[in-house]
Amino acid sequence: MAVVLDRRLSSRLRWYRGPSAPAAAELRLRDPGRPGCWVLHAGTELDAARMPPFCTLLDRAVHSSAGVIVVDLRETEFLSIRIAAMLGAVKRDAWAAGVDIRLLTDSHEVERALDLVGVRPLFRYYESLDEASGPEPGEH
Repeated sequence: MAVVLDRRLSSRLRWYRGPSAPAAAELRLRDPGRPGCWVLHAGTELDAARMPPFCTLLDRAVHSSAGVIVVDLRETEFLSIRIAAMLGAVKRDAWAAGVDIRLLTDSHEVERALDLVGVRPLFRYYESLDEASGPEPGEH
């Protein structure tokens, strides 16, 4: 039996090599200038390779003195199911410690991953970073 490779289709094959160096550098924690709030920018891809640094930054923010942590997924084009499920667990654990984890999304792919694992209902929708990092309605 011979294996035949059709070279006409080879241009369609792409190897996934993980995020590029600039994409990996996008994962960062920053202070939005509001007391008691941190913003975690997730970058363009949140896959298994980026899970350890993402979890480290998220854990650091949760265990800081912040009361609100905004996970900014607006530029994220790929969110792994595993990270989506982990966000639900972190939300519950952080809430028990008095920390509110908020998501800011802007893509159908991210919303789909959150819906698939059933954690989307745990998070309120926000229109902007200012809204997500501000007080909840009824708070002062």
